[in-house]
Amino acid sequence: MTAAKPLSGKRIAVTRARHQAPALETLIRDLGGAPIGYPCIAIAPLADRQPLEDCLLRLGEFDWLLLTSSNTVCVIAERLSALGIRLADSRINVAAAGPATAAEARTQLARPVQHVPVEFGAGQLARSLPLVEPCRILLPQSDLAGASTAALLRARGAQVTTVVAYRTVMAQGGSDLPAMISRGGVDALTFTSPSAVAFFRRRCPTSAALQLPAACIGGATSAAAQEHGFGRLIKPDQPTLRDMIAALAAFWAP
Repeated sequence: MTAAKPLSGKRIAVTRARHQAPALETLIRDLGGAPIGYPCIAIAPLADRQPLEDCLLRLGEFDWLLLTSSNTVCVIAERLSALGIRLADSRINVAAAGPATAAEARTQLARPVQHVPVEFGAGQLARSLPLVEPCRILLPQSDLAGASTAALLRARGAQVTTVVAYRTVMAQGGSDLPAMISRGGVDALTFTSPSAVAFFRRRCPTSAALQLPAACIGGATSAAAQEHGFGRLIKPDQPTLRDMIAALAAFWAP
């Protein structure tokens, strides 16, 4: 008899942006679960790209380009192509907050990644980045990104230029998750960013959602979920999609 997979019969909401959801949905299906698409964030272009483009035209002035998400990689790759700039022609070093972002950078930017922290995340990247003063860093981010990463780098003596690369907005569509939750048709939620948590609560304000297990990919996301009232948090040892789903499977293990 074939053993049941660890997520068999579990219906798990995926709140990632539509273009990022398939990877997580595949991991859920591989363990026997049923993903429920409920996008809570979407990536929107900037009304004014000039500040970003000005920074990209001055890449030679920086020692490091810090990439804290795959969305940042996609936007930077698109703008570099539009401007006719090849990152391979620049001497700038590239650092990524985690292996998934590093893989995207190698593929889309055709450039090696010189540094990935042992423990993943923007904060760990800022703490572990090898700095030789004076160190000039370009940090493109979402419009919703906080100032903590830049502050950590500046405290270590780096000269940091932050620039907004894209807007994170609330998404629409997907399944009627509030109705499914009211009928007991959802077993768990997944969150991969603090903004996904915030937009989820705007889209799905029902108090019943707060009683569901919520798998959160990292410390900042877990903190956001706790602040919004989620009480059954599931935190992986490493902030990766695979580790998050493994932690969710372990939550239901006998």
